Amino acid sequence: MPPTNRFLGLVELVNRGGEDTGNKATSQIMHDVFGHRLNDWLTSNDQWSFLNDNRACVILRDIDSTDELEMAAAELDSAFKEPHYHLGQALPLAVTAGFTEFNDQTSDLAQAMQEAGIALNQAKQSENLFQIFTGAQTEALQQECGRLREMELALKSNEFQLHYQPKVHAGLRTLIGAEALIHWHHSEHGIMSPDEFVEVASRHDIMKPIMRWAIKSAVSRLARWPDQLSIALDICPSLLDEDMLSLIKDALTAFDVKPSRLNLEISEHLGVGDQTLMLSQLCGLHETGVTISIDNFGTGSSALAHFRDLPIDEVKIDKSFIERMLVSNKDYAIVKTIIDLAHSFSLKVVAEGVNSIEIADRLTEMHCDILQGNAFDKPLCAEEFALEYRI
Repeated sequence: MPPTNRFLGLVELVNRGGEDTGNKATSQIMHDVFGHRLNDWLTSNDQWSFLNDNRACVILRDIDSTDELEMAAAELDSAFKEPHYHLGQALPLAVTAGFTEFNDQTSDLAQAMQEAGIALNQAKQSENLFQIFTGAQTEALQQECGRLREMELALKSNEFQLHYQPKVHAGLRTLIGAEALIHWHHSEHGIMSPDEFVEVASRHDIMKPIMRWAIKSAVSRLARWPDQLSIALDICPSLLDEDMLSLIKDALTAFDVKPSRLNLEISEHLGVGDQTLMLSQLCGLHETGVTISIDNFGTGSSALAHFRDLPIDEVKIDKSFIERMLVSNKDYAIVKTIIDLAHSFSLKVVAEGVNSIEIADRLTEMHCDILQGNAFDKPLCAEEFALEYRI
């Protein structure tokens, strides 16, 4: 009789070092190699399918205990230990996985996928090879499902709003634009900042319609602002597909907004799949004139490769360095190095987390280009922003 205690897992290809050529050909190669090595790892009774280019769902049918699962995970790690060689270049391979108990007859597939997703995210955060979903996480899953339902209703009832934090010219201290931050005007909990819900949204499909709404809202706002002002908007790299690219182009055309006034901020934390999938989209956006920033700069693992490979216009120094730069010689040195390095590539530099005029003055002395933080203003709703800055 086949075992009843099986496991469903999500396996994700991640980048843990090395270089990536960042083109469609390499993306397809990595996709194919990922599939071949999964096939070699799984048994004939197992089942698997791709969810996207760097994530797959697997059902392990010959495993009936966590001890056996740990052995299987070790074999999975071994299957991806060796890099793939293409045209003499080593393409590094590594995976992270999340598993949950699953039974074909009694388990709900959608719930099992969510459970495995939570375990996968925990494994990625802890930099472990894999994580198993446990009963202790059930409450967290239920809360997340409840929050997702709330967000779906919030989108339909227009509870999301963009708040705008000013960005100022470092030398002149004049307004040059703002970063648009999604806030949730919750009927019970009041105004919720992005930190309170965006992380959950980004793990699910709800993030895409939220992002589509945010882009259209930001572009329509630009149409009402003076031409010299721009709006920056943080976007998840995984959302940069053909549909999103078309939406951005269509919105700019519909509202007759110059593309360079829209700035898309892409997190520096990019995996192999993310980077290869999005590079062509970034190039397409860049060709239209949309400006592109690398956000949270200094916290990733391949900053110099970003300078070299990605079509970017500016870097945004992570606020953790800015906030401590006057009390930490190391953070001060990091900030100065990033500014000098970016300028050597003819890139602008934005400092976020500027919460005092003293920090702002020091950044100006270091020739930082743009400043953003509570020293100038907190994020304001559109009406308050327009009133405060007379636009």
